[in-house]
Amino acid sequence: MARARPLDKVRSAIAGITIPRPFSIEALCERLAQDRGRPLQLLPLPQLPGQSLPCGMWIATDTVDYIFHARGTSPLHRQNIVLHEIGHMLCDHTGRDAGLAQMFSRLDPAAVERVLARDRYSTPQEEEAELAAAFILERAGWHGADTTPFGDLDDLF
Repeated sequence: MARARPLDKVRSAIAGITIPRPFSIEALCERLAQDRGRPLQLLPLPQLPGQSLPCGMWIATDTVDYIFHARGTSPLHRQNIVLHEIGHMLCDHTGRDAGLAQMFSRLDPAAVERVLARDRYSTPQEEEAELAAAFILERAGWHGADTTPFGDLDDLF
């Protein structure tokens, strides 16, 4: 069976979500939690001396989704990080890093089903998560100055 093209896979993954109007990350996360039937918590990444953490991370347990974002970053950067992690969640990406999961003392490592950390952009999962974030913003009606010279995202990719 041929692998789905990234654009088609991402479009399919986000087709069923409702984009809140007016758009906000918090409203989108509330909607996704309702649709998925499980809580979705946004939390800043802990500050761990001597530890190098990614700027974003999605941890799925058997009952809750956690999206962690860089602490002290700008609101726009926080939004992009969270949307990227939502992209992983909606695309049903898999990954498990028990070492990262164990850094969070509130989580039972045995209950962690998935850990996806944003650390590089060269893998297909990272590219899909970035596309999902961009498509969500496009559906929300956001057209930043950086995207207008390229027109529609279909034209860009």
